[in-house]
Amino acid sequence: MSVRSFPLTLRVTVTGATPDEIREAAVTQALSFFGSSTELDVISAEAEPDGEHHNRYQATVVFRKVG
Repeated sequence: MSVRSFPLTLRVTVTGATPDEIREAAVTQALSFFGSSTELDVISAEAEPDGEHHNRYQATVVFRKVG
C-alpha cells in the first residue's frame, strides 16, 4: 500500500431532532469532505440526548469511502 493511498475514515458530530435530520446532516458533511459523488459506508453511528437542548440529539457518525 502506498503512503499516498490509505483508507481514511471521517468522524462527524451533528445534532438534530429526528433520525432523518441527523442522517441528512451527517451525510452532507461526509460528502463535502469525500466528494459529492462518493459512495459511503457507515462504520458506526451513535446518538444521545443533547443535554443543552430539549428534544434534540447529538450523534457521532463514522464514514468510510467505498472502494
